[in-house]
Formats: sequence, structure tokens, C-alpha cells
Amino acid sequence: MTEWQPDLYLDFERERTQPAIDLAARIDLADPSRIIDLGCGPGNSTAVLGRRWPAAEITGLDSSAAMVDRARTSYPQWRWIQADAAGDLSGLGRFDVVFSNAAIQWMPDQGALLGRWLGLVRPGGVLAVQAPNTDHMPIQTVLDQLVATAEWRRRLSGQLGLFTTHPLGHYYDALAGSAGRIEVWRTDYHHVLAGHRDLVRWYAGSGLRPYLARLGETERGRFLEQYEARLVEAYPPQADGRLLFPFTRLFILAWA
Repeated sequence: MTEWQPDLYLDFERERTQPAIDLAARIDLADPSRIIDLGCGPGNSTAVLGRRWPAAEITGLDSSAAMVDRARTSYPQWRWIQADAAGDLSGLGRFDVVFSNAAIQWMPDQGALLGRWLGLVRPGGVLAVQAPNTDHMPIQTVLDQLVATAEWRRRLSGQLGLFTTHPLGHYYDALAGSAGRIEVWRTDYHHVLAGHRDLVRWYAGSGLRPYLARLGETERGRFLEQYEARLVEAYPPQADGRLLFPFTRLFILAWA
């Protein structure tokens, strides 16, 4: 998979950060002393936690060297670790808040992973997770249809399933045996974008990455042109020419 590109990801910083703001606002802890942000990316979600709890010891963790470097440069006051959030993190100790914004969808065995993450939470603390739910969204279903065409099937079909989420009940069941209290919900955001090129740029910074990594420069350009053309049909413009881009996100809170 290609390395993450912080600048591309942050083209839509406000839109990508709002779910982290909404999730942090639902955490009813007054003064957590230790917080970790798993899959912190360039630090935009970690900054939300820092503003909410400025006295806390905050750590951001991400597998991408480019993302961690960007976070460290932008927010040198916090601790940054390059590591796999799906790996063994027990050596980091326990935290009052274990937070993860838009990262778990890249990881396998998500039910078991949530159990391990909850194990990092101190008694009385909380695990807080947000994930995009793109399965039903045209930005993903159009991609799946394009990948299934004769031109792209051989090169790209193996990338299907790398970016996944499950119904909220799956996550509830994974946590119900060990969490003291669980809250789950879903929110539909409606982002306003300038046009279909912005739709492509949005997904190129996240869900498109494993597909584009398999293609050469010429193929990549052709693939993106075809993808954009299909998105034009899936997302008709509003009266002013801009697009409403509905985006569904899943939220999970589990108290230890």
C-alpha cells in the first residue's frame, strides 16, 4: 500500500475532524490524566483531545511514518509513536481514554481488536471509536463496480475488503461481555463540495489508496477519469453547481 499523504488527507481537514469533535463531546470524563489516540494520522483528531483536556498526558500513535512526522511537527507538545494500532500495545500501560478516529476500518479482526483496546482502558475510563461506514455509499459502491469491470478486474479485485466496517450490532456484541456500559450510534454528515473532482480527491486520501498503489501513473490517470465519470451520475449537483456528499459514520463508546 502507498504511504499516506498528510497534505492530501488534510485537504478536507474540517470535514474529517468534525466526527472526532462529536465523539469527544460524548465522553463524560472531567479530568482524564492519560489519553491515547490510536490511528492518529496527522494529529488533527489528537488536537481535538488536547483542546478538550489540556492538562492530560496525550499520546498519538499511527503506523504511517509520514503521518507521525506531520503530527510531531504540528503538535510537538504531545508524545508521538509510530506503531501498528492493531498490534500488542500492552507495553504502553493503561489510559483513561483510548480514542480512535477513522482507523479501525483498515484493520482485520475488528471484534477481537476492540476487546484488546478496551483492555488498555483503566477502570472508570472509556474506549471511544469512530469509523466511516461506506459500504452502502455510492463513493464505494461505484468503486466496487468499476473494479469489477473487465479492464480492471485482474489488477484490482484483490484490494476489495481491505477497507471494511460491520453493523453496529457486531461491535456491540464484541464489547458486551467486558464493558460496563456501551453506547453506539450512527450519524450522516452532509458535506458540501465544489464538484466531482473533490469527491475523487477526498477518497484518494483514504479509501482509494490501496487501489491506486497497484497502478502505474498512466493507468492511475485513466482509472481516476473513469471513476469520476461514474461519480457524476451517482452524485448530481445542486442548483448552485456544488455537491451534497452524504457520509455515514459509526460511533462506539465503551466504559471499562
